[in-house]
Amino acid sequence: MRLAYDAAGFRPPARLVWCESPVALSHLARNASRADGANVKTAVVDRLRRKVAGLVRRRVHGRVLAEVERAVNSADALVAAAADAVIEGAAHDNTPLLARYRRSDPLSWPDIWRALLGQEGFRYIAAGQHTLSWLGTYEYLRNVLGLRSETEPLRGLTQLALNAGWLQPHAHTCWLAERPDLLCGDPNDRLHDASGPALRFPDGWSVWAWKGVTIPGWMIARPDEITLDKIDAATNVQVRRCMIEIMTPQRYVALGGAARVAEDETGILWRKRWMASDAWAAVEVINATAEPDGTRRHFFLQVPAHLQTAREAVAWTYGMRPDVYSRLVVRT
Repeated sequence: MRLAYDAAGFRPPARLVWCESPVALSHLARNASRADGANVKTAVVDRLRRKVAGLVRRRVHGRVLAEVERAVNSADALVAAAADAVIEGAAHDNTPLLARYRRSDPLSWPDIWRALLGQEGFRYIAAGQHTLSWLGTYEYLRNVLGLRSETEPLRGLTQLALNAGWLQPHAHTCWLAERPDLLCGDPNDRLHDASGPALRFPDGWSVWAWKGVTIPGWMIARPDEITLDKIDAATNVQVRRCMIEIMTPQRYVALGGAARVAEDETGILWRKRWMASDAWAAVEVINATAEPDGTRRHFFLQVPAHLQTAREAVAWTYGMRPDVYSRLVVRT
């Protein structure tokens, strides 16, 4: 951190505060005082990046640089999802603008303008590994292409990205946070774990998620407590869908959660309406291939609630129109 401050033209921070999670960091740094100094994230991170980018462009053609960036700094949807969860859980300072800046930093027009634009929250004044991933490009340029002097100003930030999670730098104090000790996702890189938290930090702060939707932990820890009444009482539509998936559509239908609305040779269409704009539907189908014991498995496939027939619903799962699906010779 001291190397990064020095590269940005600042004296090293007088105080480094290590936190067990970025949420703990946000709660501590929310009370930053005048003694901690102004937030210098823009100078220490963003301005340094622009400075080094300018030096590199003098030596590397833009096309080459773009290719390196594409290969080295690929997007990581799971890390981005974790960052969004952290930002959502971070402390929000509701102190009036004037009182907040009187308490901490001297009033300046850039600060006031940033606050009026809504760019003063944790997302803008702190940096996490997701916002430092671009450093990989410059590590490649340094270690493989030998651009050591051009990338030297980033040495501190690179060491920081390798050893810490989040940071919130101020002129005299810098808050740092641990990385998560658990990060789980599904094949689509969404936060997800069917048996525990999907994101957890050393101090225990965690996020429980089901296919990218943040949910109360009890839904996964104690799934037997999910009932039809709790599903109906849920105010968040996404959480309600997750409750049905965790309970399983089979059990939801068996308990009377949905009504049979259509049936034909392809299956049975079930639907539940809570209000005009909120409904759930699934089509029950039978596996065309028999099990070793001669029985055939039943499957429930969730489908858009506006579909009217089982054939239409089954065709939708294949990405087909009902008339095209009806002409198939073999179905599985």
